[in-house]
Amino acid sequence: MAGQKPRLTYFDGRGFSEVTRLALSAAKIEFDDVYLKSRDEFLQLIKDGKLKFNQVPLLEMDGQNLTGIRSIPQYVCKKAGFVAQSEDDQAWVNMLCDGARDIQMRVTGFKFTPPEKQEEVLQYGIKEIKKYHLPNFEKTLAQSESGFLVGNSLTIADFMFFDGLSYINEIPSIKQELDDFPKCRAFIEHFSRQPGLSEYLSSPRRHPPPTDQYLKEVNLILGK
Repeated sequence: MAGQKPRLTYFDGRGFSEVTRLALSAAKIEFDDVYLKSRDEFLQLIKDGKLKFNQVPLLEMDGQNLTGIRSIPQYVCKKAGFVAQSEDDQAWVNMLCDGARDIQMRVTGFKFTPPEKQEEVLQYGIKEIKKYHLPNFEKTLAQSESGFLVGNSLTIADFMFFDGLSYINEIPSIKQELDDFPKCRAFIEHFSRQPGLSEYLSSPRRHPPPTDQYLKEVNLILGK
């Protein structure tokens, strides 16, 4: 119901809900994390008609049941004023979001491969990121006077880029790959110091990168 504290329902990890958590934290909007623990809980949400396309995350906010990995954080960002200041800037935000999503998928997707292939897939993914993605983000940040990707304040592109970049920074076998991209490293520090975000990122609510156990739990809930 409208007026109640927002509820973000997802699995007990970062995944596709982390960008929303970052945006809510930066906006200093208090919210409750609701972690799915069983398949019955997931099926009940479907039965209750809360999940459009039968997918999580689910954000219950302002009397609405919001779903979608891009639509939820976009809603929060617009509500909080984390938006581009012109149509041209918005076009850049959209493009950077696409690149940021590619980074996130490449540095987490390896977990969905057989254990004996995971390191190989991860190393290939980081090779592609270093070739196609990080150089462009490095150039974008070099042209920024604010430390943000577009304009003088946070946008959804910053949240999504940090989400992907932080995986690289926190996975020991690839962390050193950021040494070639000092602007990207500086972005991590700049982003992490922002009001609301510094508190969230240093709190127990911040999850580590996904583990095999986390993925096993997710698959059980989804019936895979």
